[in-house]
Amino acid sequence: MVAGTALLAACSSGEAGRWVGDYVTANDFEALRGWGVDVNSLTRDHAHSGQYATFVNAEREYGLTFDLPLNQASVHPLKGVAVEAWVYLPTPQAAASLEVQVQLPGTENRQAFAGSIKLANQVKEGAKWTRVRQEFAFPAGLPGEAHLRIFLWRNASSQPVYLDDLKVKALE
Repeated sequence: MVAGTALLAACSSGEAGRWVGDYVTANDFEALRGWGVDVNSLTRDHAHSGQYATFVNAEREYGLTFDLPLNQASVHPLKGVAVEAWVYLPTPQAAASLEVQVQLPGTENRQAFAGSIKLANQVKEGAKWTRVRQEFAFPAGLPGEAHLRIFLWRNASSQPVYLDDLKVKALE
């Protein structure tokens, strides 16, 4: 009984009032070949785990994009996401970012939410894999048909930037 109480206390000692739910997605980019994605945005040059990572460089503006309606991303209304990934920047000044967007249904570019992890803000040492993490709270009342989109953006970086082992958890 004491062990169970200690475990329960440990689980609830994190973020007050915000339970991090099940994974919305987790991707190590190993099982994408053959699934109709742009295989040119996969590379074997650098990978945190396995053989593949997604990347951006001077010629490639965006990495692979995760795109799923909110009502398919979680069994509960999605209040936000916790995003974690491993990134490789040749120098800490590389300007790339990991973008999180919610796009309204039936609109080409109308976003209900836009946030980003500015990689240079979390990566203090270049030329090594670094874990980045950030939580994003969405506005209330988003329609279930709105699309959650997550992707690596070059954001004017002329140097290659790599992303691997992406995990997205629901904030419910």
